[in-house]
Amino acid sequence: MLDLNDTDAIKKLDPVDTIGITEKILEQCEAAWNEVNALDVPKLEGIKTVVFCGMGASIYGALVLKSILGTEIQFPTEVISDYLLPDYVGKDTLVVLTSYSGTTEEVLSCAEEAKAKEAKMIILTKGGALAEFAKDNNIPAYIFDGKLNSGNVPRLGAGYTILGLIGLLNKTHVIDIEEEEITQAIERMKEKFNDIKQQALRDHELFVNKIPIIFSAEHLSGNAQIMRNQFNETSKAFSAFYLIPDLNHHLMEGLQFPTNAPLHFIIIDSPNYSEKIKKRVALTIEVVQKNKYPVHEFTTSGQSLYDDFLEVLLYGSFLTLYLGLAYKQNPAINPWVDWFKKQLAHS
Repeated sequence: MLDLNDTDAIKKLDPVDTIGITEKILEQCEAAWNEVNALDVPKLEGIKTVVFCGMGASIYGALVLKSILGTEIQFPTEVISDYLLPDYVGKDTLVVLTSYSGTTEEVLSCAEEAKAKEAKMIILTKGGALAEFAKDNNIPAYIFDGKLNSGNVPRLGAGYTILGLIGLLNKTHVIDIEEEEITQAIERMKEKFNDIKQQALRDHELFVNKIPIIFSAEHLSGNAQIMRNQFNETSKAFSAFYLIPDLNHHLMEGLQFPTNAPLHFIIIDSPNYSEKIKKRVALTIEVVQKNKYPVHEFTTSGQSLYDDFLEVLLYGSFLTLYLGLAYKQNPAINPWVDWFKKQLAHS
């Protein structure tokens, strides 16, 4: 394992300075929120359904939005991480197209299909073909510069894609969020930032040579998938996530075999969970422990749903970064994903 106090070794492993970029997540969030609120975009009306299109880290905004707003979203919503849109998409559907690079082939395919179906669209991207599509078709868009993500790695630009999407939907009146809810949450997280970072540094050792299994619920459901992806891409580690209450109906019976599996459970807890979920969290922890597996509980401060989301985003980003470095991995690259894309292009 790498000594995380060895700055020279870390610089060799991390030439794009993933640590420095991760430390700018809150700056990204603040920049995206301010930039989107300064845009001149039209109010979108006549919407009956919303479809979010994005792959990998580019879908993070939709996951967070659906989790936080929950039943408050006034439209049926669906997340598509594929090439094709649902058959019901039409003139009264808003298709939200997100691609950090602007070159994601699945999202570009959905963009062309949305245009053919005469659906309403909004776009979030750093550039590429998707930005050109937005300009050519006069589609409301947030095209960000990404300067706070100098490595140009999409998952390291989560501040742009998450707060940018929430802000763009708010600006176009698809959702209704008070601006102060976001700005105040960001300011409070600035105060907690160093403590969260230090906790992640301590906690990463729990997951060395273990398989992290993430549990969460309600408004933090999106964070669970984000953290799973970060373990996969940043730490180069296998991980899985499950949501309460669904996991209580099946997963608990799957803890018996194989015996002595190298599992380490992480439960994302919050004072803002409903009373039913709080009870389920406590019982779920008891079941896991009775099956002789370790459980690590990360509990948010609970000041608001947006505080919770930001707190878990920061914690997960640093936790998975430190674990990847401990494994002596370059946290910024994804060699197998790149290999796969290259082979797919050849075929």
